[in-house]
Amino acid sequence: GAVPQEILWRGSRTNGAEDWNLGLNQEADNFPPTLYGRGRINPTQNLVEAFPTSTGYPITDSRSAYDVDHPYANRAPRLDMYIIHDGSRYKGKEIKADITTTGNDDGLNKISTSTRTGYYMKKLLREDCDPNPNSQNAKYHYPVYIRYTEIFLNYAEAANEAWGPKGSGSHAYSAYDVIKEIRKRAGITDVTYLDECAANKDKMRELIRNERRIELCFENKRFVDLRRWKAPISVAANGLEINKESGTAVYKVFKVEDRNYKDYMYYGPIPQSEIQKWTELHQNKGWELNNK
Repeated sequence: GAVPQEILWRGSRTNGAEDWNLGLNQEADNFPPTLYGRGRINPTQNLVEAFPTSTGYPITDSRSAYDVDHPYANRAPRLDMYIIHDGSRYKGKEIKADITTTGNDDGLNKISTSTRTGYYMKKLLREDCDPNPNSQNAKYHYPVYIRYTEIFLNYAEAANEAWGPKGSGSHAYSAYDVIKEIRKRAGITDVTYLDECAANKDKMRELIRNERRIELCFENKRFVDLRRWKAPISVAANGLEINKESGTAVYKVFKVEDRNYKDYMYYGPIPQSEIQKWTELHQNKGWELNNK
């Protein structure tokens, strides 16, 4: 079949319904329980908070108009495109991720396959697939390794470091130009915050990294990015508990689990078989066999 222009490198497309086949198992693994899924990948509150408001401001900025009592209102479109949250409509029904609604297996920690964070993954899944054992409907999926937008994000990151936010060297466009277009395509047309970031290389770097986090979420890029940036990787993974009292939702951020990474883990271990071959090759710090 035709390959979408966005994809530069992919694996073989598949549409089988067997439990090992990409054609349906992503939906069977990750749909909410009421849609016959196992709810395995649960986006964190940390990721949800990284999505800006519709005007492009971070939700932590007082100018963003973020409403803590309506946290999913006026958010940039990619949040609803990539993540199922309480109140999302999916496959013709409203998903309820709160702890109050009775008889609702999609709620936080209701059953073993319910969300642990208050969220379900939407990106990578096809709404027209159906993992219902009585009416299975598999569709083609592309396992994507590199897509077009990632190349531009790579360029923006490098260009900002080399020439600053608006420098372009011998090229036709700058980091600013790239991020502006990516955000525009994603529904953020207000450039006020982007222009503010473009006045400062460090602030632009922070914005580029956050754009990368959002745009490439669930595409197996984030952990490698954090390691190469030497960014903090031991931040706790948070979730959101929603308690609906008399029709009013009360939101409470809570810790789901600790991410216990140490500084030495920025570098991976050298295979022990290689260490044994070469007397002058030493194991990376922290990965020694006698390290406790």
